[in-house]
Amino acid sequence: MSEQLNQFSHLPLRLTNEGTAAPPPRGGRKPSTTTLANKGDAGGHGSKLKSSISSIVSNWEKEREKRKEDGKPDLPDAISFILQVDPNLFDADALKSFGIEIVADLEEGYIIGASADIELSELRKKIQQFIESEHGGGKVPEIWEILEGTQRPEYILSPSLKEQWGQILDDQEYIVDVGISCINIQEQYSRCPKRKDFNNDDNYLKSINKWLDKHNLTSEEWDDLYWVREEQLKKFIQAPLYCGKILKSVQGNDVGISRLPDSFSCRIRIFGKGLKDLVLNFPYIFDVSEADEFIAPSVTPNSSESEREQFELEAPDPNAPKVCIIDSGIQERHPHLRAAIDSALSNSWVPRETNTTVDCVQGGGHGTRVAGAVLYPGGIPKKGSKQAVCWLQNARILDARNELPKLLFPPEVLEEIVEIYSRQTRTRIYNHSIAGISPCRTQSMTPWAAAIDKLSWENDVLFIVAAGNIEARKNFVTRPSISAHLQAGRNYPEYLLKPSARVANPAQSFQALTVGSVAHSTYNNPPLSSIAKKDYPSSFSCSGPGIWDTIKPEVVEYGGDYVIDSSTSPNFTTSESVCPELIRSTRDGGKAVSADAVGTSFAAPKVTHIAAALAAAFPQESTLLYRALIVQSARLPAWTNNSDANLYHAIRSMGYGIPDINRALGNSPNRVTLTTTGLERIKARQAKVYQVKVPENFLPQGEGFDILIEITLSYVAEPRRTRRNRRKYLSTWLDWTCSKRGEDPDCFLDKLVKDYGAPEETKEDDGLFQWTLGKRQLGKGQTRANGIDGIVKELSRSTGTVQKDWATVKSYELPESFCIAVVGHAGWNQDSNADVPFALAVSFEAVNSTIDVYGSFVEAEAKARTEVKSQEKIQIQQSV
Repeated sequence: MSEQLNQFSHLPLRLTNEGTAAPPPRGGRKPSTTTLANKGDAGGHGSKLKSSISSIVSNWEKEREKRKEDGKPDLPDAISFILQVDPNLFDADALKSFGIEIVADLEEGYIIGASADIELSELRKKIQQFIESEHGGGKVPEIWEILEGTQRPEYILSPSLKEQWGQILDDQEYIVDVGISCINIQEQYSRCPKRKDFNNDDNYLKSINKWLDKHNLTSEEWDDLYWVREEQLKKFIQAPLYCGKILKSVQGNDVGISRLPDSFSCRIRIFGKGLKDLVLNFPYIFDVSEADEFIAPSVTPNSSESEREQFELEAPDPNAPKVCIIDSGIQERHPHLRAAIDSALSNSWVPRETNTTVDCVQGGGHGTRVAGAVLYPGGIPKKGSKQAVCWLQNARILDARNELPKLLFPPEVLEEIVEIYSRQTRTRIYNHSIAGISPCRTQSMTPWAAAIDKLSWENDVLFIVAAGNIEARKNFVTRPSISAHLQAGRNYPEYLLKPSARVANPAQSFQALTVGSVAHSTYNNPPLSSIAKKDYPSSFSCSGPGIWDTIKPEVVEYGGDYVIDSSTSPNFTTSESVCPELIRSTRDGGKAVSADAVGTSFAAPKVTHIAAALAAAFPQESTLLYRALIVQSARLPAWTNNSDANLYHAIRSMGYGIPDINRALGNSPNRVTLTTTGLERIKARQAKVYQVKVPENFLPQGEGFDILIEITLSYVAEPRRTRRNRRKYLSTWLDWTCSKRGEDPDCFLDKLVKDYGAPEETKEDDGLFQWTLGKRQLGKGQTRANGIDGIVKELSRSTGTVQKDWATVKSYELPESFCIAVVGHAGWNQDSNADVPFALAVSFEAVNSTIDVYGSFVEAEAKARTEVKSQEKIQIQQSV
């Protein structure tokens, strides 16, 4: 491997040009018919809004008085309501000028708002200005309706909680995760009132609330507001009537809370009557969901495995990368693991078991198997020796039943883990083979997934997570079992495309690398047969798309499959021939190595192995490059090329395919990869152009040969949970595009800058190549108005933070050179100086040809460098 790395190392991708688009002109977007009608009926529309406000204010005052009579806790001095606005025209941030804080920007133009101005006087003022055609009321027609805040359950509850909302019992205890909005720390104006300037907390709270809607906060000032909101929440849920509490960290933190720039989340325990009051009346709450449960992989113990003979694992190099296994613990003294265990930082977060980090899961363990798959992705050698690629660190959060205790709040635990391991040992790779039992939500990012995104942004870390599993026999309300699907006539693989088979929380995380599973063998011994054939999606593996139509999982690895005896009333087994070979815990007896378990849990660490190898080879590079190279190396199996429908279904269940460690680490005579080096950074409205020179021997006319071109962009941005839109969830979002034939870097950049901000449907496709995905996706019944874009119309490469596309062209169809541009777009962060990091990889591979692609590009690169130096020399001479 190292020999290949030295001989065929990745080549540099050189930045050629960059530029920034001018700020957009005011206006430009067309108002809807409803907005136009409101403009034409100022008196009627204004009166309707004023009537709604009067009703909301009056009802809020009555509720506040009634609460005193009923002994309910006081509400914060802020009135809550829901606005419906023009979704194509109204910018939620414009509500600041109305004295309104955005609690949540929802779908279809709905916004949950709150205001410390309990009379909503500023909003009333602007409505009156609209009625009287005065300056200041211009945005009012775009506000279509104002609704009571008590309608919030429809908008803030998770789907399962929404279903059972009418059955919530007053005196039953519930454990839920809640999200509380706070002002964004990036938006700064003047000073916030300080606690030291007030005699008591009540006066301080009142001052904060009055000030809140007129100013924005620095990070220090946000700490004050955060403290206020936290105290308001604690005071509310801990009222004697509700007996609630915020669940605390087992590591000793005062409060178990996870922060984002616009909000914080926590797990609470509360009586049903308190939960209902919180959802209906607490003004700053924007998300409530039940605590996730975890599905343990199936194990069918078998005894046919032979023991390893005379095999010895050698310790990694002292400076080898470290991989943190966030799981059920590890049997650290296992003979095939102990040489690679970094035991100094072994920790447990399991309540009442913080003193033991051993894998206590019966039947061979879970974390032990995961750890083994990181070191031995292809199975365990029977003899000889092998040096471990990395050090393994043990962070135990699953209990002996292989469950995630409800007393643990995953976002907070992950933050503590990264804080400990990143700070003390600079650990950058985290294997997280844990997922919930339900399909992920598709409207709002969960606290768990958002925490992974936040940690990826702040720490240059890579989380590799399992896509989740469909149980063989056990049914859940939101996740029918494989058996239930088959008995209902929903055959494999069709049921993998049902909404119930969607990836599980937190696999929808934008900035994690999500891994699904494929079968590594076909079993057929009538009446027994495997459900999936070799290189087809495993029968239990969860599929995409993820939240906001992102491609999830991004990659797959061999995680096994089930064997059944009937398709109508099946019995399920995990035969040795269909299971990956894994290290097994011997605490409760049994073999040290076995092939008796399946699951995406064991596919994910095989990808982690590749990440560790990349970290060992390129220790100075960002984890963004590791993620880019893993995805760049992935390929879909040959069967997916049979039809466009097969390809679409395959991408939904397998993402970009099965990664290859050799393609990720280096190249070969028939393949070359060019990458950015170091951390490239880009701002919104900025474009960075990279030019690729095509070797001259590719260009002559004739029969030619097929060239596979692959491009992958990997970036990270800061998340914001109160926004339910991928472009507002991220501080800045990126995409990439290619130049057309004959378009030089300057002309290409000029066009990008000129067309920036134009409606997506009016832009030309990057038509030099027939991409597989393209930048845009089509809904049912839609047709492409301009160009052909991608082969797969239902998906887009541009929705996630890792974006790959690929095309096959004849060598003689390639231009002498072409450009790839990475373009930055404004998300929630309006700071013009804010930037985000990214990595870009471009590969060329000769298909079924022995031509020396790598050597040709090396020669072209050397020639390009010579030309640049000559040009620089001429410029120096001319200047002299």
